Amino acid sequence: MDSRIRGNDRWEDSRTYLATKTLGCYTAVKVVPMRRSTVLLLFILLLSIAGCSSGPMESHEGNVKVTLPARQETVTFVKQVDGSWKSSVRTTGSARAFEATVSWEAMQQLSPDVLTSLGQGSFMTSAGAPEFGTFDQTLMLVSAASEPAPDGKGTLRIFITSMKDGSQQDIVDIPVVLTSAP
Repeated sequence: MDSRIRGNDRWEDSRTYLATKTLGCYTAVKVVPMRRSTVLLLFILLLSIAGCSSGPMESHEGNVKVTLPARQETVTFVKQVDGSWKSSVRTTGSARAFEATVSWEAMQQLSPDVLTSLGQGSFMTSAGAPEFGTFDQTLMLVSAASEPAPDGKGTLRIFITSMKDGSQQDIVDIPVVLTSAP
């Protein structure tokens, strides 16, 4: 059998063609070689698109999946009569957690090295391990009157607390934008 395909009135090596079957007929399509820089650029583009996915954020181990809030969602704090700042954030998703308990913590980044807590707590999912349970919770966030108005970068952390040593496991960090309204 001849390993060449006839094209443009000359014989070419079949390694430059990709055979596709359409409606029972084979069609030879010429494969255009790309330079390494083009392939690398396409690869980087695909990785950046994958990183900006609007799908659920998932812990490394896969036991916590968060669908809300979205990355970079704006969380607006409202000044209270006592001078404190309050807000709420809705979070939804699923988790496989011991006794169906999931923990959370909200933090404001005051500087590259300084974080301040805006709230923490825990909530229950619809089922405990080994099943995945769903959750839909509204988390209350508070900044004391002595703290500066919440503005800038923040992080909402959803995680499972280890029953063995109390450490945070299956961490999902969701970057949020903090703003304040008088």
